Amino acid sequence: MTERKAVYYGQVELIPSIVCDGYVLDDETAVVSFRGTAKLLSMHHGALQNMATKTIPKSLKPFWDKGSNMATKTIMVVAKNSHYKGRNVEVFDSATIESLIRAYTFAFASDKLRETQKHIGKRCAMLSASLVRTALEVAIKQACGLSPNIQQTVQNNYIDAVKLIKDFGFTCTVGDDIAINNDITKFLNVPESTLNSFLRKHQTDIKPIKLDATTIRSFGGKASRMNGYHLDDVTKMALGMDSVTGIELKKQVFGQIGSFVKPETSTEVQWQKVLSSVFEGFDLHFNYPIGPYKVDFFVAKLMLVLECNGYCHRYYDVTQEKQREKLITQKYSLVRFHHQVSLETLFNGILQAKPGTTVKLYDLKQLGQEMPFKINPLNAPMA
Repeated sequence: MTERKAVYYGQVELIPSIVCDGYVLDDETAVVSFRGTAKLLSMHHGALQNMATKTIPKSLKPFWDKGSNMATKTIMVVAKNSHYKGRNVEVFDSATIESLIRAYTFAFASDKLRETQKHIGKRCAMLSASLVRTALEVAIKQACGLSPNIQQTVQNNYIDAVKLIKDFGFTCTVGDDIAINNDITKFLNVPESTLNSFLRKHQTDIKPIKLDATTIRSFGGKASRMNGYHLDDVTKMALGMDSVTGIELKKQVFGQIGSFVKPETSTEVQWQKVLSSVFEGFDLHFNYPIGPYKVDFFVAKLMLVLECNGYCHRYYDVTQEKQREKLITQKYSLVRFHHQVSLETLFNGILQAKPGTTVKLYDLKQLGQEMPFKINPLNAPMA
């Protein structure tokens, strides 16, 4: 079989700060380097190598295109601007990468991934959404005679909470994507008892990774047992805990969201559609079960519950609502808002939210006068 040559080279950055080596071969096939593919999909090199040389994981098999070839291709780089010119490199073509993204996305949506695979599923789901949106946006703009920057469009459509905490200086002790308790307490400047209390409350939302003895010894640890946490779960801790760092991170989150969504929204807004756009990449759920109740919106990475009510909220059973709020706020921040508030008002309310309290954005007359929002403790009477 004739060895294909990489005649063009470029750096592909679909996700901000995740840079991959991309090539176009002499038969016009578009490919990405093996290491670049692993970075793009947030996969460990060894796991991807096993898939390429051995077999597809059981969790992916129901969603894997049987006609797809998972094997890597070895190419000769002849592109003048590549630092690998004159060398052979392993690559995946775009069709294989698309099959991986699709399989992980479907497996994640079907809740078939193991705990150690879920971060890959989340990354692939976010990539899939941003790439589809980009294709639509670019097609429309090109049809209108414009020449959009495709990579920049993809980046604009992708919000990565993990990148936010890294930009704030967070680093991991175990490789690039697994943190230990000391990493988290140091970053958030909170005592370990506070972190442990948070983790106990959220043991159903945040799953620890049990580190083996070899891994613990590799970074100088002396404990016989130790847990690690994937960066996706660290973002939940950082954004869900009431710390100075967490508040600053939330401000950054909503600052980035503001570049995608206008701060003022029509009063006749369909909140499910709007919040789906706003919280893309933050694990948003609708009609989410919490204990015996179902809440309107649950943003997993922010540990945040949003309840959208109309004027009829005044006729809710006060006792039942107080019980409902008490249960929800034991673990999560709760914001109850009138369906006609502006998106900007809702964001301001979210920034004030913290576990143990309920922010109520009901009084449109007060809100219209830009009066301070009232944060209601658990024992406060209903509005």
